[in-house]
Amino acid sequence: MKHRTNEYRMITIVLAVALAFALLVAGLFAALYLKSAEQTAPVGTGSSDEDLLVEIARLKNENEYLSSKVDALTPKTEAPVITDPVTEAPAETEERTPETAAPITGNYDPGDLTPADPESLSYTFALRELLKLTGALDGKVEDCPFIVDPEGKLMLLSDVEFDEDTEILYRPIEGTAYDRDGEPLCREIDYEAMGYTRPTAAVSYRDLERGTAFAANGDAMFFSASLIKAPYIYTLLEQIAKYNEIKAANPTNDPAVGKTLPEDIWEKYDLARTIRITPSMVEEGSGTIRDMDLSGGKDFTVLELIDYAIRVSDNTAFRILRNEFGYDYFWSVSRTLGVKSVFTSFNNLTAEEGVLYLSAIYDFAKNYPYEGGILISLMRQANHAVLIPYALNGKNVAHKYGWDHDSYHDMALVYGDAPYAVCIMTNFNFDRQSDDINNYIRSIAKAVDALHASFYADENIPK
Repeated sequence: MKHRTNEYRMITIVLAVALAFALLVAGLFAALYLKSAEQTAPVGTGSSDEDLLVEIARLKNENEYLSSKVDALTPKTEAPVITDPVTEAPAETEERTPETAAPITGNYDPGDLTPADPESLSYTFALRELLKLTGALDGKVEDCPFIVDPEGKLMLLSDVEFDEDTEILYRPIEGTAYDRDGEPLCREIDYEAMGYTRPTAAVSYRDLERGTAFAANGDAMFFSASLIKAPYIYTLLEQIAKYNEIKAANPTNDPAVGKTLPEDIWEKYDLARTIRITPSMVEEGSGTIRDMDLSGGKDFTVLELIDYAIRVSDNTAFRILRNEFGYDYFWSVSRTLGVKSVFTSFNNLTAEEGVLYLSAIYDFAKNYPYEGGILISLMRQANHAVLIPYALNGKNVAHKYGWDHDSYHDMALVYGDAPYAVCIMTNFNFDRQSDDINNYIRSIAKAVDALHASFYADENIPK
């Protein structure tokens, strides 16, 4: 890059450390440089001293902008490609279209549910590394790269363009100085004043063995969409597990032998009990039952309905299960866990509450390996595995996604020697698959995984 004017040289001396890096890479970002200058255009002043202050403030702002672009140029590890286990070809990205359900076999393999030996693992806090990772994760969530235009379209902030005749509104950048006329020396486009809105993202994480936790916007409430199916099915299976214990101890339901169950409960909470579905019972939205020939009625076992509700997020199966078994036990468990949002509406949830449910599911699977194993197995096979499972490809991930108007979420149990729970929620409104959106959520999942791994890294152990 050629030498600038004497004024630039003087500024370079004053801001030597701050600007050296920016001057080295400025040639690589000529186009971005101009765009930055436009979006942070300073207000001109009169005297030469004031002009100098304006120029210093402008270059300082540009330096921060260029530094962020250097980070963007740093080589990143590409997300692994998910392949079909038979053809080894890249798996197609799942769309919100009718899924083809695999046959219900009754063979539920939850994988490795228990950590190998968590106590044998090193566990420590390296404060500097911890601050770096949590700061990066918090910034990734708070500085969401998307914006919603006045027509309601979600887009990358960097893709926003204005017509030549558009009046662009500005606001002062926080901490900027002002000239003698009271005008800010640095300003930025005021998108909110121009009718744009900022979407919200949230994440919550918990180490399931040691309790370490982190959250960003963790208490923000969202419409949970299909995310809530996993907590409800968990409470249903827990009821069934407790009743199965009584049945196993007293298979004849004889009061002289031990604890008994009312006959209606004995039959109702049986995974093999069948329920007939007719066309009038079909729910719109996700799932495959709606596309079946139900003209003469079709029988499904309770286990099959659970399978459909979790594995292919079937709305019909989920509605029928709720109609059959109600909400009393779900409310009771939710209250015990400290979940509050569902009491304002069944479909309301926060990321922190998602992790509370995941932690309960984790404990349930340890205490009731059969019934809990069914749920974990189904969550491992759950469709729309393009978010957390994709980001953590190769790990034993049991997840449930949610996708609806103004809602796009995923939550998961990540098994291994040191298992953890993570819930990522957004109010992103879009009607088709978006690589930008999926990659953003994957980047949050990867950042959480890096934070979790830092607690078990050997290099963090004080020497």
